[in-house]
Amino acid sequence: MAVSEEPIFFEVSTYCLRNFLPYPKIGKAGKMPKLTKKFISNVKRPEKGQMFLRDSTLIGLGLRITPNTCSYIVEARVNGVLRRITLGKESQLTPTEARKKAQKLLASMAAGKDPTAEKAKRKVRGATLQDVLERYLTVRNLKPNTVRAYKSMVPRCLGDWLDVPVASITREMVEQRHMSLRRTTKQNTTGEAQANTVMRMLGTLLNFAAANYEIDGKPIILINPIKRLSNNRRWYPNRRRQSVIPDHKLPAWYIAVMELKHQKVKDYLMLLLLTGLRRNEGATLKWDDIDFQSKVLTVRAELAKNGNEHRLPLSDYLFEMLSRRRQCRENSEYVFPGQNKKRPMVDSDHVIQGVAAKAGCPFILHDLRRTFLTVAERLALPYVVLKKLANHSGRNDTTFGYLVVDVERLREPMQIITNEFLRMCNSNQQSQSDISE
Repeated sequence: MAVSEEPIFFEVSTYCLRNFLPYPKIGKAGKMPKLTKKFISNVKRPEKGQMFLRDSTLIGLGLRITPNTCSYIVEARVNGVLRRITLGKESQLTPTEARKKAQKLLASMAAGKDPTAEKAKRKVRGATLQDVLERYLTVRNLKPNTVRAYKSMVPRCLGDWLDVPVASITREMVEQRHMSLRRTTKQNTTGEAQANTVMRMLGTLLNFAAANYEIDGKPIILINPIKRLSNNRRWYPNRRRQSVIPDHKLPAWYIAVMELKHQKVKDYLMLLLLTGLRRNEGATLKWDDIDFQSKVLTVRAELAKNGNEHRLPLSDYLFEMLSRRRQCRENSEYVFPGQNKKRPMVDSDHVIQGVAAKAGCPFILHDLRRTFLTVAERLALPYVVLKKLANHSGRNDTTFGYLVVDVERLREPMQIITNEFLRMCNSNQQSQSDISE
């Protein structure tokens, strides 16, 4: 009895007989050929495009032939939708093997199971952390710094999870990894802040997966496993770092900086100390960001942490330093270019550690920002001026949102702060030419 006569294939066979025309030049007139190894080997491939040969023994089984490939296919309607499924290349399957695979697949399709839909479900169900991360960074409109943070921290702290399906990440895995990330970092910190940050990033990615990866209308993640940390109160306390360069260490720190080999690094560190800029804001500074005529430095909105453009007046020291750098300007758009000139300078841990060792004062670059604001506050500058110098948004301060502080309003405070630092570093008598290249 022919397979196509069985009830389970009735719908498939009827569709094929009604819609598929027989191949007119091969086999008996008016009949579809039987796909055999000998028959297939004698088929002449088209010079371009594709052609289909359909088996006369098992309706729904066919052969798709192109100038370079020859593959077995199965065709049938599932819930009224035509599906064409590739079984495999002709060189990898015999006609008998292809027919057996086709019988199973046709039976499944006749029962209403859609192979294309099932394949899509498997793909969604198997979405890995790497897949979700890439899609999240593509779909969301994130700041460059945020993108860099995700691309750096997730692979570094969760690298062995990148190929793991997000649906299989359990609460136990999250809790154990959070605990294991509590280790001493290069900056000699406990690692607690890093552990919290990475887990919050993971929580964001899993929420994104729950909202964007669904099967039959149901998210692949029903409960975010990150909630275990909140339920068990496992988050580490948010201990805000309070380290600064102490007043009595500033002279030694300054001397250590001036003894560095590269003038570019000296100027970069002094810029951070005398402006309070964040490390990336200083490193990515471009010549187009400096108006030498009005003596103003601009941090672009896309680089600022709060997304607001930040304009700072240049003190005399900073203006002379940047003017000197412009005279010796390298063929780069960056004030502090990297080795290939096309990218900004990258911070070097061993340089920072070298300065810290000579000065007897361990520090990280963000300590320079805290030192700047600490000295500024000690000079009894108005609170609104401090917030503007730091480019803090004042999001929770309604009154601050109504205040408009012109950049010229900050010029005198910036000069006062610079003068105080130079005095504390015992360098107020030293001219810029003494430290030039």
